[in-house]
Amino acid sequence: MTEQQMLELVRSLTRANRWEVDRHHGQTRMQQRGVSFADVEHALLNATQCRIQENGRWKLVSCDLDADDLTLIAVVDDEVLIITLF
Repeated sequence: MTEQQMLELVRSLTRANRWEVDRHHGQTRMQQRGVSFADVEHALLNATQCRIQENGRWKLVSCDLDADDLTLIAVVDDEVLIITLF
């Protein structure tokens, strides 16, 4: 999958409400960084770059609702986007 295809898939799954934040690491990182679910959704819909990592996960570069940088790690599992924060 190309980077552009992944960005399109991320947006499509997000619009279809087929995404969730990892309940362990992701939600802990959200609390630590003061990031809301609305911030994550905004970042998913507006990601400008993504890169595949050696472990098969995608690193997405975006921003939150306040235009602060927000980097997310994503994997697609059974047509659901699973997110954690970097």
